[in-house]
Amino acid sequence: MATSRGSVGAGRPRVGAVLTPTVRWRARDLALGSTGPRRYLAPQTGLPEFFDDLDRRGVRYAVLRWFEDLPSVEPGEDIDLLVADEDLELLEPLLRPRPLRWDSQAFDVYSVSGLPGTAFTTAVSYYPPHFAQAMLDEAVLLRGRYRVPSPLHHFQSLAYHAVYHKGYTSGLPSEVRPDRPPATPDHDYRTILDGLARNAGQPPVTTLEELDAALAEAGLRPPLDTLERLAPHNDWIGDRFLTDRPRVDPVWHGLAVFVLRERAAAAVDAAVDELDRHGFEILGVHQLTAAERAAATLRIRGGNWARGPWPVSGGEPAVMVIGYDVAPRRVGDARSPVNARIQDAKSEARARLLRDLPKAERYNPVHSSDSPGQALDYLEIIDDPQLLPTLRAQAAELADRCRMPFPVIRYLAADGPARRSRVALVEHPVHGRCVCKVYRPSASRYFDREVCARRELADLPLTPGLLDSGDNWLLTPYYRDDGRHALRRLPFADAYDGTVQLRPEASRALAGFARGLHERGFFMLDLTTENVHSDPEAGLKVLDLEFVQQYRDDVPPLPRCYTLRGVPEVERPWYDEPYVVPLTGNGIGNPVFHPAVTGLPAAALLRRPLPTDGVIRRLTQDLWCLRLAAVRAPWQLRAVVRRSQPGRLADRVLTKLVRMASGR
Repeated sequence: MATSRGSVGAGRPRVGAVLTPTVRWRARDLALGSTGPRRYLAPQTGLPEFFDDLDRRGVRYAVLRWFEDLPSVEPGEDIDLLVADEDLELLEPLLRPRPLRWDSQAFDVYSVSGLPGTAFTTAVSYYPPHFAQAMLDEAVLLRGRYRVPSPLHHFQSLAYHAVYHKGYTSGLPSEVRPDRPPATPDHDYRTILDGLARNAGQPPVTTLEELDAALAEAGLRPPLDTLERLAPHNDWIGDRFLTDRPRVDPVWHGLAVFVLRERAAAAVDAAVDELDRHGFEILGVHQLTAAERAAATLRIRGGNWARGPWPVSGGEPAVMVIGYDVAPRRVGDARSPVNARIQDAKSEARARLLRDLPKAERYNPVHSSDSPGQALDYLEIIDDPQLLPTLRAQAAELADRCRMPFPVIRYLAADGPARRSRVALVEHPVHGRCVCKVYRPSASRYFDREVCARRELADLPLTPGLLDSGDNWLLTPYYRDDGRHALRRLPFADAYDGTVQLRPEASRALAGFARGLHERGFFMLDLTTENVHSDPEAGLKVLDLEFVQQYRDDVPPLPRCYTLRGVPEVERPWYDEPYVVPLTGNGIGNPVFHPAVTGLPAAALLRRPLPTDGVIRRLTQDLWCLRLAAVRAPWQLRAVVRRSQPGRLADRVLTKLVRMASGR
C-alpha cells in the first residue's frame, strides 16, 4: 500500500520470493530502520490491543483502506494509518522503525500535514490537509473498535490514491493513453471503487480521467505545484496535465512569486531587500485580501501550511512578492522550466528573516513558485484583471533594457549567480571582440561604482580598461587568463573550487593595488582570486570593481584599511558587502590577502621582502592546503580520525601550526 515504495507489501516472505521488493525493503528496514512512513508493530502486541491503546491515548486516527476484515490482515499487506499532527507523538511509542521479526505487522503512517517521516514524498502530504482533517473529524467506528473514513471519504480517499499516487499502476483504464498495456495492480481498484461509489451515493466512474474530474469537482484535485511534485512518481500525471500544456511565453521565464506567511508579513521590507540582493527585480508587493488568503491556502503548496519540520507554523499565506529575474538559470521541462536561482534566493531570505529568532521560535516564513508556470498559477488568485497585462509590460521592458546591446559570441560565467549583471563576450563594430557587462535596473549603484572605479583608478596597473559605457552597460577589453599568477588550486568544496594560492609577485602586486586604492580614499571588497586574471599581453588585472567604495568618514591607516581588514561591524550598515565570500572575516577583508592564499600576513606584503619570507610563505601555503584537504575529507573518515587519540593530536598540531604560520 505504500505508494512511495511502489506496490509492495510488507508481510511474511513467500517461498521463492527472497529477492522480491517486499523482502528487500524489510531487510533494509531491519538493518537501518525506516526513515519514511513505514513503521512496525512489536510482535508481542496484537492488532486489537494496538487499536485499543490508540483509543486510550486519545489518538485521532483513521485506517485508510483494506480495513473490512480487521483485525485480520492478508499476508504481505501493511496498514495505512492517517493520524492528526498533534497526536503523532502519542502514536510513535507504539510502533518501531524496524521490524523485530520477518512477520512483524507493517504500518504506513501519514500525518495530516505530512510532518517529517509521515509524508508521501518530500514536502507533499499524503492527502490535501483540509481533506485529511475532514476524514479524521468525520471518521466512523467499524465494529465498535476501528476508526475508518465515512463512506464518502472512503471513496474519495481511495480514488485520490488510485489517481494521483498510482496512476497507470492502479490498473484503471485511461483516455490519455488507451494504447498503454494495462498494469496488474495489487488490488482490483476498478471493481472496488465502483462498489464504494454506489455505497456513497456517487455516480459510477470507470477511467482515471473520470475519477480526476469527480475529485476536481469536490475540490480535491491537487494544485499545479503539487502535481509537478507528484509527477516523477506517476506517469499519468505527466501525460494528463504536463506533457501537452503550452510552453510558457518566454517573457515570463524570469517570473517568480514569493509568498510570505502570516508571521513574516511585517518583515516585507527585509524580504524584498534580500530578494533584490539575489538578483530579483521586484515588480510588486500584494497584501492578500481575506478571500485571496482563503484561495491561496487551498491552491498553493498543496494546501499545506502547517509547521512541517519547524518548531512552529509560519501561518497561512499573507503577502505575495512578485519578482523577475533577468538572468534565470533554467533547468528541467522546456514548457515551464524551473529557475534554479529561486531556491537560493528563498533560502537566503528565510535565513535573514529568522536570523534573530531563538531556535525554538523559528518557522518557515516564505514559500515560492519554482517555475514561471507555477508563478502564473499563483497570480490567478489575485483578483485584479489588469495585473497580468501590467506585469507582462514590466517584464518585457526589463528584458529589453537588460538585453546585450551588441552581438553576443557567448555568455561568460553563464552558470554564475548573475545577481547584478550579465557578462558576455561580444563583437563590437569599433572595438572588435570585447566584454560587455549589462546591469539590471536595481543594481545601478554597482554599475556607477564600476564605471567610476575604472576611470578614477585607470593609472593603477591592475585596473581593467574601459572602452565605452552606456546607461546600464560598459565595455572592457577581453582579458585572457593564462593562470601564471596561480600557484595551485586550494582544496575547497565545489562552491569555491576556483580559489587558488598566489605566487609571491601576484600577492605583492595586489598589495600595491590595495595601497593605490587607499591613497585615493577607496577600499574594495569581493576581491577573490577568481576575479584576478593574468593576460599574456596586459598582465595581471582585477576584473570586477563593483565593490570599490569610498570611505564615508576618515580614512584609516593603511594596515587597517577595509581592503585588507574588512569593514568593522559598526560601519557595515553604511556599505554594500558581497554575498558569502570565502576566507574573509576575523580581520581579513578579501580572500587574496588571506594567508592560505598568499602564505604571508597582509602586513608582510606591505613592507619590503625579507630573506625568510620565501620559507614562511611556502610552509604556510602547504599547511593550509593540508588543513583544507582534511576538512574536505569524507565525514566518515574525519569521524574515524578524530575518535582516535593520534588523530585528535594530529588535528590539534596541524591547527596550531597553521595559526602560527599565518601569524594569527
